[in-house]
Amino acid sequence: MATEVIMPKVDMVMETGTFVEWLKKEGDHVDKGDPLFIISTDKANIEIESPADGILAGLRAKLNDVIPVTEVIAYVLVPGEALPSKAASQPVVSAAVPATTKVVTAVDLAEAVVKASEPGKVRATPLARRMAHELGIDLKQIEGRGPRGRIHKADVLSYQKPQPPVEASSVPAATPAPSVSAPPTISAFVRSSAPIPLPDARRKQVVPLAGARKIIAERIAYSAFTAPHIYLSLRVDMTEAIRLRERVLEPIKVQTGQRVSYTAILVRAVATVLPRHPYLNASLSDGNIILWDDIHLGIATSVEENLIVPVIREAQSRNLGQIVTALADLTDRARNRRLTPGEMMGSTFTISNLGMFGIESFTAIINPPESAILAVGKLIDTPVADEGQIVLRPMMELTVAADHRVADGATVARFLADLKSVLENPYLLI
Repeated sequence: MATEVIMPKVDMVMETGTFVEWLKKEGDHVDKGDPLFIISTDKANIEIESPADGILAGLRAKLNDVIPVTEVIAYVLVPGEALPSKAASQPVVSAAVPATTKVVTAVDLAEAVVKASEPGKVRATPLARRMAHELGIDLKQIEGRGPRGRIHKADVLSYQKPQPPVEASSVPAATPAPSVSAPPTISAFVRSSAPIPLPDARRKQVVPLAGARKIIAERIAYSAFTAPHIYLSLRVDMTEAIRLRERVLEPIKVQTGQRVSYTAILVRAVATVLPRHPYLNASLSDGNIILWDDIHLGIATSVEENLIVPVIREAQSRNLGQIVTALADLTDRARNRRLTPGEMMGSTFTISNLGMFGIESFTAIINPPESAILAVGKLIDTPVADEGQIVLRPMMELTVAADHRVADGATVARFLADLKSVLENPYLLI
């Protein structure tokens, strides 16, 4: 029996995937578990494996196709088996279908029955409905580009609300400027139709905003527009953390084969502190704040000009040596594009460390659906006062961005103070 090859759902909020390339050709024999094709998500390019043994046939996807999850893009057939009859009635993703031709399938007829029984019903994903509600957009005005006109979040984000025409007779000759201008709304920014003029400069090249970069842009824009961010920073004296690292460097290398990094020490410190600050290890969903028992720490990692977030699960239960091992394994497989989808989803708090690039301090955008993210700068020898003397100390700036709907400034401040205390007295971490 033919086995369907579908666009997989590798993320809880994923609605579509961007197809990158086939790793096998039409007619190739494949074994279950063989790398079959690559898709691009907001986290990385991911290899998808064959679901069965057999002959690959009916390939329907091509480069940069944006395909809804669960959509069939190929089949794996047993030797001698023909393509299912329904495959012939499905439009081929990689080919142009004449505008005058429409294949009516049983699904189309079922949709027609549903529409007849539910007049005015608009097909849309739950996320698209929520975004449209938050942005004040009527779903009936949006043209869905999903299967059978279903509206996805990308359709909501790209929608431009039509402006009513202004009659010349209704415009006064002169209108005095108001003394105080009302601030523009988020919806105005998202749906603004006024193009921003480009610089008058020679173009080196035009790079399409597509694939992983496009999905990253959509998720980060959604987080920035919908979650009111609050930022708090402080500096930490890392003198004792440096001494700790020097003392455990050799024993942990013997134990794990890996060097202890400052990121590993930070992960251990955050995992120790977060249980005392549950509103920073939380998610906002459907009007409820969900406080997570487990601490799944996402480590923002740059790979091939894309940002991925491999996750150290149940970090609160791991000692420093175990964190060093997990961090080295995830980082190595991330750079070699061998992470599984499950290892890049489900984080409850994220750490973004740009100190190795010389960045002294920065603010980060929350990785939805988390409620906070920690931005880490580089270690800098800084003059500080110590018992009436000016001395140099290795200082590091930490900045937390938190969702103000979930956590207040005092909550974030207590977390940072607690984290500072642990990093400046780090010996209990081992």
